[in-house]
Amino acid sequence: MKKLIVLIGMMFFVMSSALAQKGIQTVGVHLAYGTEIKSVGLGIKYQNNITDAIRFEPSINYFFEKDNLDMFDINFNAHYLLPLDSNVRVYPLAGLTYTRWSWDSAASEGWDLTQDKFGVNLGAGAEFDIADEWLINFELKYQLVKDFDQAVFNIGVAYMF
Repeated sequence: MKKLIVLIGMMFFVMSSALAQKGIQTVGVHLAYGTEIKSVGLGIKYQNNITDAIRFEPSINYFFEKDNLDMFDINFNAHYLLPLDSNVRVYPLAGLTYTRWSWDSAASEGWDLTQDKFGVNLGAGAEFDIADEWLINFELKYQLVKDFDQAVFNIGVAYMF
């Protein structure tokens, strides 16, 4: 499993490096809430505009343990940016996700269980420039993952370069 995670991470790095010269890039952090895990999470993301309208975004989120359950996901999404104003953009998103759900009941029953699942992300978001190089964003996506579907709400800040 560790080899799979390293492979996915390397894939994101290579894809983002290959696209790095073509447009605006951002790095950011966000606060998330997942409806299936019913927990708050933290995430990091990298965005790269390959055209004025199309952007790719790899991201990683970790959802904190609640009721002996924690989860992380690795996502690779595409956004289609629709400007509403010079400082406001909305976008639909679609992409792929890898999730790892971990149950720890060592305190009560002495067993651990981990489930790894792949799925699809569908959603929408909005972002607002708050300074020359800074923006805030709000996003709602639905992760279609067999037996683990959930809505994920994000609010974040990113630095543009």
